[in-house]
Amino acid sequence: MDLLRETAPFLIGMIVPPIILLVIRPGWSGQSKFLAAFLPALVLGFFTSALAGELTTGMPDGLIAVIIDTSLVYTGSQLAYRLFWKPIHEARIQRMHAPEVERVLEGRGGEQKIRLWR
Repeated sequence: MDLLRETAPFLIGMIVPPIILLVIRPGWSGQSKFLAAFLPALVLGFFTSALAGELTTGMPDGLIAVIIDTSLVYTGSQLAYRLFWKPIHEARIQRMHAPEVERVLEGRGGEQKIRLWR
């Protein structure tokens, strides 16, 4: 049970990046992007600690549990973003911003235009 209690925040953090990618805009500063990534980790770390019953032990132990769970959620989200979500997201952005390519094919009935997207 302790293994599940310690891996659950990490696994929860792995599903956070797609949600954060919907919120973060390219023009934001680095500090704003950090806050947009850290605040959900803090909230999820708190709720994970509460659901695991770690907040009932008192103030110092409960606070340490929240810090540990928050760090696990944040670490899971950053690793998942760097290893999985970022390559997918970058490929999608490149496809969206790729210029349209137009090919002209000459056939019997004249020329036909085919538009290709990259």
